[in-house]
Amino acid sequence: MADGAQMNETQRRRNIRPIAPDALVWDAADPAGSLKRIGDGVEAEAATAYEWYWRQKRAKRIPSQLIQFNAVALTAIAGLAPILVQVWKNFRGVTVVSDTGPIASLCVGLAAALMGIDKAFGFSTGWVRYVMAATSITKLLQEFRMDWVSLHAAASTPPTLEEQTAMLQRAKSFIDALQGIVVQETKEWVAEFQSNMAQMEKDIKGQLETLKAEVAKSAQARADAAKPGAIELTVANAAKVDGFRCDVTLEGGAATVGDTLANGLVWTRINVAAGQYKVTVAAQAKGAAVATSAILEVKAGETCKASVNLPLG
Repeated sequence: MADGAQMNETQRRRNIRPIAPDALVWDAADPAGSLKRIGDGVEAEAATAYEWYWRQKRAKRIPSQLIQFNAVALTAIAGLAPILVQVWKNFRGVTVVSDTGPIASLCVGLAAALMGIDKAFGFSTGWVRYVMAATSITKLLQEFRMDWVSLHAAASTPPTLEEQTAMLQRAKSFIDALQGIVVQETKEWVAEFQSNMAQMEKDIKGQLETLKAEVAKSAQARADAAKPGAIELTVANAAKVDGFRCDVTLEGGAATVGDTLANGLVWTRINVAAGQYKVTVAAQAKGAAVATSAILEVKAGETCKASVNLPLG
């Protein structure tokens, strides 16, 4: 029995329980006692709803106040950080290289995240709804009590059929109004919940699409960066060296490449990875060794064109 009573009390605290069935039993032999039970029953139901809303608002009020306080504090820090750093620099007479932009952005982002949590879980709006519902129930209950006392005061002993009907009608209208408050608050919660879920789904979908676009863009950038380039090197005075022949050495990348340019002015190479390279051109001019070098910047998917002259004197 004790366990059952404890379970009923737990359920009562978690949910607004309906009026007890025994309070609605009518005893024709005792109309005054029946009216008293009904009046007490509907008052008990109103008191249960009233207490439930005032008790449950704490679970909304505390997170709402914490979120609002921290959001305001973070926003204030974001706005004051650059000013405080500048004042500190001027006061101390020192040069401080400090970029407060990331700090301000972080604070604003955290404040926005807190406000998003508040909206998603309905802490602030739920707190307001519960207070409004409890206040409305209090007003309704006080009006019923005054009307109930007035009806009792005007009733005969025992009350006539018309007086019994009037009192029962007043109890019914009170219960209807009470349930209307509870139903309206529940409808507002459902509408808010559905709206928040729809907005959250929309935001998540948008973030996923943005993330997909960024991933695709990053993958394309990596693919573009992996494209090989090419080199087109012109040795302007190659025709003046002995044998019209030059040795070309390309340094950089995975290995050093040696090649020969013969009977031509342009040396080319394809499938060159992007990066910096050193190219050296060596030859013989009238039996003497001559050489020159240059730094080349090869870009992905592009041809690096350069021109050098051998120091022939």
